[in-house]
Amino acid sequence: MRSRLLILSGLVPLTLSLSGCFVSKVATEKPELPLPAALPAQVDATAELPDPWWTIFHDATLDKLVEEALAHNPDVTIAAGRVAEARAGLRITNADRLPNLQLQGDATRSKDSALVNTFPGVRLEQTTYTVQGAVGYELDLWGKYQRASESARAALLNTEYGREATKLSLTGDVVRGYFGLIASAEQLASARDTLKNREDSLRLEKLRFDAGESDEFTYKRAEADTASTRVSVHQFELDLVTRTNALGILLGRSPKDLVDAAISVQGVSMPAAVTLPAALPSSVMERRPDIGAAEAALEGAAADIGVARAQMFPSINLTGLFGSISTELGDLFTKPAEAWSASGGIVAPLFEGGRLSANVARTRAVREQVKAEYSRTVQSAFREVLDALQGQSLILGVRDANAQQVASLARATELAELRYTQGDIAYIDLLDVRRSLFAAQINLVVAERDALLNTVDLALAVGAGLGDKAEPLSAKR
Repeated sequence: MRSRLLILSGLVPLTLSLSGCFVSKVATEKPELPLPAALPAQVDATAELPDPWWTIFHDATLDKLVEEALAHNPDVTIAAGRVAEARAGLRITNADRLPNLQLQGDATRSKDSALVNTFPGVRLEQTTYTVQGAVGYELDLWGKYQRASESARAALLNTEYGREATKLSLTGDVVRGYFGLIASAEQLASARDTLKNREDSLRLEKLRFDAGESDEFTYKRAEADTASTRVSVHQFELDLVTRTNALGILLGRSPKDLVDAAISVQGVSMPAAVTLPAALPSSVMERRPDIGAAEAALEGAAADIGVARAQMFPSINLTGLFGSISTELGDLFTKPAEAWSASGGIVAPLFEGGRLSANVARTRAVREQVKAEYSRTVQSAFREVLDALQGQSLILGVRDANAQQVASLARATELAELRYTQGDIAYIDLLDVRRSLFAAQINLVVAERDALLNTVDLALAVGAGLGDKAEPLSAKR
């Protein structure tokens, strides 16, 4: 008989555990997306992506700016706060799986005049002292609280991946802003040099016009060309100010620092463009935090279905009360004052107007949405990789063509200046060559900047690393 009881006592918990898994365990059902065996390779790809990724540019100033942004940007602080909130939510959810214990103490003073006739000589006034503890526990037969904990852990993992994604996005914005600021400064410097040359030419044309060696039409064209270049200078000055303030905001600088400690890149030139090798599709899936966050959301959605399922089954609650009751404080903790009780109850849903089944349907619909969002995230990730990877050689080709155009137009401008001085060409021909050179110089700066921005885009697309700025994913432990 004893052996049968032992076997039964072992089978009951096992049966309850298996029933809980059967009722509430739901597969994640991650969509299977066909991935390419390899990504397009670049013949001239030589550089490996370091960790942290932005050190590939070997710019000490840039390194300091990124570190400042990661330390002070409000978005990073907000993301960290969301992680702390999700971590606290996991602790709250896990607490539901444990017994709850409460302790209460009371002292009651009462008077009952009816006792005079019933029990003569008994005191009408008395004090009752009570110390009572209560223990409550709900058996997790169907895995409701276990699935809720899994959902909360998935939510924590989602926010942790979100924090890393926020930090990566911020580093990309800082690097882009830095290179954009340098490009704007170089464009402004080119515009100012061009304006100085235009003003010198305008003074010469003024002397020639006053001396009767040139007509008013030529002089006014020179004057208009100078004014047009001056407009470009002011536009680049405005662009430089806007970019400076935007980068300062990314760094998390205060309004006072934006004025008193404005970022200056005068004399700083853009680094050479870096060509990155193609990454394997598996590495893109493993490294990108946005894909990790989407996977965590899938796990949480599956666990939520399990919670909704378990709520359709009965719940069993165990309650225990223990303590002491005495009319004398000194006797409160003696054996005669002891009092206790134990009870168990079962609550089964019979009719709730379809609320529970609708809740299951709702969680399943949410999972279908999350599955679609996961697929969209993966598709967007590979689109970003392909765009940046296939754009490397094309953007570098644009830059090289711009450089050749600038060199050719610079020489053509020298020849045009000489021929105009000798009277072989009209001023409008010289003006046309000058304008073409100025536009080509501006476009070359843009092409050099775009080549660097493409490197940034590709590094982030293939799953760039944060180095020692990366934080561990505690929810995966």
